[in-house]
Amino acid sequence: MKTPPASATPSSQPKPSRNQPCPCGSGVKYKYCCIDKEVRPQHVMATAMHKGKPRQVQVDASKDWLNILATSELPLKLFCKDNGLYLFGLGLTVGQQEALTQQLKQGKLTREDVLATYREHFRQEPIMSLLARACEEQPIFEKRRAVLTDAFEAHFSGKYTLSIPVLFTQLEGLLRDVGKLKNSDNVKGTIRNDIWNDRLLRPIEDDATFFNAFVHKLFEGSKGSGQGLNRNPILHGFEVDYTSADNSMLLMHSILEIRLFLWWEGRTGNFFDKIKLTIVDEKDSDSPSESALNQ
Repeated sequence: MKTPPASATPSSQPKPSRNQPCPCGSGVKYKYCCIDKEVRPQHVMATAMHKGKPRQVQVDASKDWLNILATSELPLKLFCKDNGLYLFGLGLTVGQQEALTQQLKQGKLTREDVLATYREHFRQEPIMSLLARACEEQPIFEKRRAVLTDAFEAHFSGKYTLSIPVLFTQLEGLLRDVGKLKNSDNVKGTIRNDIWNDRLLRPIEDDATFFNAFVHKLFEGSKGSGQGLNRNPILHGFEVDYTSADNSMLLMHSILEIRLFLWWEGRTGNFFDKIKLTIVDEKDSDSPSESALNQ
């Protein structure tokens, strides 16, 4: 598992804006460089026992390792967002992610580098296996099994004129089901990002935010041509130059990413619901603080 970097020592220098050159002297924007050394505040409400009675307390989880890990992934996630991509959870190995991050900090990373790395792992057998697993786990996938299977197989047969329109319609259907959208509602990213903080899953919270932004770009209301990978001009026939393996791959990744979010949501819960906390007053302990939490 990837080891997050040590947090930076607090400095009296004001924090630069994300688009300013990084103060480390790399020549790269701060958001692509040393932003990964910030300590991002994270606080979680929990129930603790105090003298036999439950009490709501706020726990500082800012230095929790998953919070630090999430921050270490920010440069690459921000780069992907700025270049019309998303850092797919199943698209890269840990080693590849670290290599891309190093390229980014050296100012050498390109959009094509990220896509090329995705292509390395995008093989028919494991991808079809992941789709089958999604259908077994989630009813919203199971009812689409036949059409998704045909669309995925069309991709691996090189028939992108067929795979891309179908993948767009099924991605829209999945997003509507997940968010319980009405037929009259505009399509948007519907992955929840309000449940992960209490689960101490800051990396998933960030993923949900970035994924919803990526999906918004796929479905925003563009009606003209030349919009690239966008649902409306493709399905309404304005855009005909959309047939690429990369576009098809990105839509397939997006569909499988929904399965990953649902997997995390169904298998995790509030972290502090699983452990017992007690409040120890200073007079009852040797702790120098006013009060302390004991597990």
